[in-house]
Amino acid sequence: MNIVTKLPAPILLATLIFTGAVSAHEYWIEPDAYRLESGANIVAEVMVGPDFNGDTYAYFPDNFNSFDVTDPIETRPIEGRIGDTPAIDIATLRDGLHVLSQFSSTSKLTWKTYQEFEEFVKLHGLNWVLDAHTERGLPDAGFSEAYTRFVKSLVAVGDGSGQDSYGGMFFELVAGANPYTDDISDGLPITVLFQGEPLPNTLIHVFYRAEPGAEAVKSAVFAGETAQTTIPNYGNGEYMVNAVYMVVPFPEDVERTGVVWHSLWASLTFQFGP
Repeated sequence: MNIVTKLPAPILLATLIFTGAVSAHEYWIEPDAYRLESGANIVAEVMVGPDFNGDTYAYFPDNFNSFDVTDPIETRPIEGRIGDTPAIDIATLRDGLHVLSQFSSTSKLTWKTYQEFEEFVKLHGLNWVLDAHTERGLPDAGFSEAYTRFVKSLVAVGDGSGQDSYGGMFFELVAGANPYTDDISDGLPITVLFQGEPLPNTLIHVFYRAEPGAEAVKSAVFAGETAQTTIPNYGNGEYMVNAVYMVVPFPEDVERTGVVWHSLWASLTFQFGP
């Protein structure tokens, strides 16, 4: 059973970017290569679109609250020049697993019809939101939602050793094994975290493609009471997993911005095989 929650103060909706409902697609980091030789630069695009196919986002600081790379020793900001495409082109300082992460700025969309909202909510396993929407006396059309993305990507440099861990984002998918050094023949364990704590009963969409540009195969897994699940191993290739959670904005944000829901999007990209 899900509980309607509110985000803590650090993510108050100070600034909203106005968009349309079509913008609420998956958002992910897509490296040019997931396995790199020692000393190689990590080059990656920030992407948005449906079904693991979309458009690139250039490097614009207004688009994110934080943008980091974590290696086995330290976390440092991903820096670039405004307008850089790809958005990530950074030097590596040592071997090991590198975790790219971005906590995006918050955007706003308006749902023109209840049917569209209902389809979105059900797609992401958030049916409880519909009951809460009715209980709160919210309108059936013309209401607004804020959304924020929390995305990660796993890249192996040199020996690729190391483990993913909680990076401090409000909504985060954490890999329980290293896809580049561990035995993942039975799949990759994933834990869903909200404010650093396990979030049970979360639907996760899995997108897999055997090679770049191929049409993605889509499936879903469910992280139940333990907030843990396993991403199936469909074979060598690129994977993107995505989850969505919904919270209620603070009353002052509802009054000031007009948004009545706030969706949180988490994604994680990685590769199986060479």
